[in-house]
Parts: sequence; C-alpha cells; structure tokens
Amino acid sequence: MILSGRVVTISRTRIHCGPSAIQELHTMLLMQEYRNSRIFVLVDPNTGKHCLPLLAEACPELGAASVFEIEGGEESKSMLTAQKIWDELLAAKADRHSLLINLGGGVVTDMGGFVASAFKRGIPYINIPTSLMGMADAAVGGKTGVNLHNLKNQLGFFYSPAAVFIDTRFLKTLPETHLRSGFAEIVKSALIGDAILWRRILRQGAGNIFAMNTADRIWQEMIMKTVTFKNRIVCQDFRELKTRKILNFGHTIGHAVESLHLGNDKKTLLHGDAVALGMIAETWLSNIKAGLSDTETLEIITFLKTLYHKQCGLLKSSVTDTTRILDELCNLLLHDKKNKNGEIRFTLIRSAGKPKINITAGRDEIRSALNTLFE
Repeated sequence: MILSGRVVTISRTRIHCGPSAIQELHTMLLMQEYRNSRIFVLVDPNTGKHCLPLLAEACPELGAASVFEIEGGEESKSMLTAQKIWDELLAAKADRHSLLINLGGGVVTDMGGFVASAFKRGIPYINIPTSLMGMADAAVGGKTGVNLHNLKNQLGFFYSPAAVFIDTRFLKTLPETHLRSGFAEIVKSALIGDAILWRRILRQGAGNIFAMNTADRIWQEMIMKTVTFKNRIVCQDFRELKTRKILNFGHTIGHAVESLHLGNDKKTLLHGDAVALGMIAETWLSNIKAGLSDTETLEIITFLKTLYHKQCGLLKSSVTDTTRILDELCNLLLHDKKNKNGEIRFTLIRSAGKPKINITAGRDEIRSALNTLFE
C-alpha cells in the first residue's frame, strides 16, 4: 500500500479522498486507457437527481455516457436487478473495454461491482460513494455481492474497482438517518483497529456526533482513517482467508438482523443500523469469549445504544414474540459465510483496537448476547 497525501493505492485500485477527488476522475477519464471506452453510469433515483449533475459538471466526458437507474434499498440487491443491468449493457453493445461508474451508496456499489465482475468475465468499474456507508466501507475493498432468498450477500465476487473517488461534499445530500447508519462502520473500524480514534469518538460524545457539520475536517479525517485501515487489511488478505475477517466485527449478527427484516417484509433496517445492533450483541460476546473487560463492555454498549436505541426498538417490533425473534436470528446465523463445519464463527475484540477472529459460540451464548438488544 502506498499512501501519499489523500491517495491510497491497493490491489491496482487508486483511492482518492478529498475535495479534489472528482477532478481526479476527470483526469483519469482523459487517460488513453479510458479515452475511447464506452462509459456507463449506475445510479439510484436520489443520486441520479442530486449527485449526477455535480459529476457531469466536473467531467464533460460523461456527456455521452449511458445512465442506468435502479431502485434504492436493500431489496434491489437481487439477481433480478443484475439481470436488468446486464440486459441494458447488452442492448447498448457494451464490450470488455467498457467502463461502469457506480454513483451511489452501498447498494449501488455492491450491485455495480457484482454486475461488472460477471459481465464479459469482468469489465473495469469505478466506485463513487455518495453515502457515509459507501465512503467508510462498502465502496472500498473489492467485495461485490447480491442477496439470495432474503439472505445477505450470498452471491458475489472479490473484484477490485479500477479506482474509488470519495468526495465528502456528497454527504450534504444525506439525511441524518443515513449518516447514522454509515457512522456505524467508522465505530467498527475504531473498535477493531484504532483505539485512539475510538477514544476521540467517545470524547466527542454520542449526543454531539451529528451536530457536527459534514463539511468539518473531522468527517474527512475519520473517513480517511477508516479507509486507510481497511486498505491495509485488504492488502494483507484480499480474499478474506484470515486477517480480513477482523472487518466482520458486528456483521455476523448484523447480517442476521438485516435478513430477519427482509424476510418479514418489514421496513428494512439500513445496513449500518443492523451492524450497530450486531456490535452491541457481539460486544457482550466479547466480554465472555474474548476477555473484553466489564468496563469497556459497558462503555461500548452504552455508547451504541445511545446512538441506535430507535433501531433496537424497530427490532423489537418486527415480531411480537421475543422468543420467536431469537429463534429466527439463531437460524439465520447458520447461513453466515464465515461458518465452518456447522460452527458459527465471530470476530470479537479483546479491547479497543485488538480483535480476535474465528471465535465460536454456542446457541445459548448467542441467545444471551441477542438479549442485550431487548434490555
């Protein structure tokens, strides 16, 4: 990994973060490699309306690009949506040298990366995340995926984007609910890899985080710290055979919570909200399985519950019977991709910045951890 200013290079991916990021995209599109390529842009209704004009103004090369629109929301991450985009690429006579630009949050970058990785056995793609979730996590690292039968990311590829451009001006278009969701990934990154950042977040206070203007430098600094940390881990273990598993803290239970809402046809939790709930439960597990101190356990759970108490309430209201919720979540955990030989495996923390991977837990321990979401 090479870090110079605000540009990170990883697995042939250059990541630009800062107010000049979109200008760097303009420079890239003028390169010989892309000058004669057919360009396609994938958006959702919000990014097509609010973000694409800013992009087009900075990059006149996009005037001839074809724009594909998909619906927002986790329900769009399906093979049906992928089929629709592939059909549109075929109709537009896209070839192996075509370029797909994904302009949106985690759903758009996950879906666009998946489509690009399979079409013609792989075409180049660029991610331009417009959500905090995308900037801090989803757009970076080369994981692509779609859901299958309401189960999170059961189909996907490891396929790196040609570049990622992170412009925090897009955060101005986000409601606080989406900022809160994306912030969960910043907290996760701090808890598994940056104790100093975690202490800084705690000093800021859960009640003050979203009072900060997204134009403040602190947002760019938190995003860059998170991206740099993730890139370092991905460089070491691109295909998640060992070290990269630490990035799954909160996601084992978080994905089960998300799948529960998809399966019950309720208004779905945002991904980051589900991860936050996963971190609450997995922090409790860390206390009994990884040696996380009682003091840190209480500190982390209290902070997360202060920020995400409404999401805990949404989980409680998803079905009326708590026992049924616990049973459904335990069953959904059996489908987690990290499992091996029927064992449910977790990434937990010994303390802030010190993760442990491949920790197994029994069903009773998991049910006790899940109960923390109802207390």
